[in-house]
Amino acid sequence: MPRGGPTGTGEPRHDKEIVEEDGTKHLSAPVLSNGVAPEATIPVETLEARMEKERTRVDAAVQKFREEDKELPCIWRVHPSIRQQESEDYEPKLVAIGPLHRDNKSLHPMEDVKWSYLNNLLSRSKGNKLSDYIDVIRECEPLARKQYAEEIKPADPHEFVMMLVLDGCFIIEYFLKRFFEETEETAHLAGVSWGFSHLRRDLMLLENQIPFFVLVKLFQKSQVPLEKPLTLEGITLQFLGVDPEKIKPIKLDEVRHLLHLRHIYLDPTKVIPDMPGRCTLVQVACYPFKMAYILITAILFGLLYILLVHKLPKCCLPTDQEEQAESPRNIPCATELHKSGIRFRKRKPVTASYLNVTFAEGILEIPFLLVQESTSSELRNVIALEQCRPDVGNHFTSYAIFMDNIINTAADVAILRKRGIIESKLGCDDEVAKMFNKLCKGTHLDYKNHYNADLFKQVKKYSEVPHHKWRASLKTTHLKSPWSTLSFIAGILVFGLVITQAYFNISRRRK
Repeated sequence: MPRGGPTGTGEPRHDKEIVEEDGTKHLSAPVLSNGVAPEATIPVETLEARMEKERTRVDAAVQKFREEDKELPCIWRVHPSIRQQESEDYEPKLVAIGPLHRDNKSLHPMEDVKWSYLNNLLSRSKGNKLSDYIDVIRECEPLARKQYAEEIKPADPHEFVMMLVLDGCFIIEYFLKRFFEETEETAHLAGVSWGFSHLRRDLMLLENQIPFFVLVKLFQKSQVPLEKPLTLEGITLQFLGVDPEKIKPIKLDEVRHLLHLRHIYLDPTKVIPDMPGRCTLVQVACYPFKMAYILITAILFGLLYILLVHKLPKCCLPTDQEEQAESPRNIPCATELHKSGIRFRKRKPVTASYLNVTFAEGILEIPFLLVQESTSSELRNVIALEQCRPDVGNHFTSYAIFMDNIINTAADVAILRKRGIIESKLGCDDEVAKMFNKLCKGTHLDYKNHYNADLFKQVKKYSEVPHHKWRASLKTTHLKSPWSTLSFIAGILVFGLVITQAYFNISRRRK
């Protein structure tokens, strides 16, 4: 049966060839077996000119980008590979901020609320003038437009300025109303009975942002009569629920938008370290016994390992430096880590960032996390920010990978929940497990150089030491209660006495 060519005629095609006509090179179209060419010949020079034009255009754009030292845009649409997992987590439910979701008709009822909030902001002081807002935003309109990764609508600069003024004043007035506890008085304008429960979530979406310098400039032109003047940073921190005493000072001109600000405040490197707690007299007195217990158990289980396996434990063997330097791509789940002797503990005192996970002496300390309906959206959007702007860091992506590793099933969630690390509002532990298992699909992370790389290495190394597993098995199998512990100790004492008595009996017979 003959194979049909790409033309669909069923006729075999010959290869393309160069023909000469009056000294000019042409690219001949494929010729069918009947000698008929389906397409006219195209001059090589024409194709070359088209490709050269495109190459020159792209090269000029790259050169211009380098000369201007242009910064990457900070407001992006979420990439399809990430968005396809839970697309609703990236879309606003109540209000459109900025141009990317402006055409969503379901969000139009909130436009009346925006105008109402603009009126409220203007009425706070006679010094608040709409003309001042327009003038200051008109000056930065070109820079604001460059913060978006795509060509945006409205293309008309005047429409774009009006949108930034309206959205920016709405956000500022909303922060002020939250600060003064006045949010309920205009909630009915949105046409929804549940008020503004989704507004906080919508303001933390990557696609639902305006540049932060727009808020800064609008706030500078606003007056709020108070004995102690308010700051934009202060009312924003109050909205985000961040304690300013636990965070290192930041420069507002380095903030790109509200989501980026939240990312900065939850960055563990920006959190002021907790003061080390003082040891009690009991802890000081017990410390030598604790060290002796660790040493004795290490020697005991090490000897048992040598007797049973007939080789030295891994921890006693020299390891290759490259192997030590390489960070593992994954670690065991919470159930397996628990069997390996690793203990889970809720971090105390409460840290300003739930990303601040630590590991020391077999104890994995994890800050408290409330898992609710908005948690997935919150995590997904900051992860999307890290994916499109790698320069902001990978703390959230690394944390999500860590949680995805230690949580595989509902049993893993139960271990964390029983220790007060996780509190779930989703109904069951299985829902929590599914949420964390889907968070990082479609994302990228450099496993050799991410925030928790050293933590992964330490946890993996500890979990592979045999005597840690044996000690954990001993505790869970034979030392479940005080009575079983006493029985175990009594058994060891009796065994020791029997060995001692046997030794003295043999010694006497020899004499």
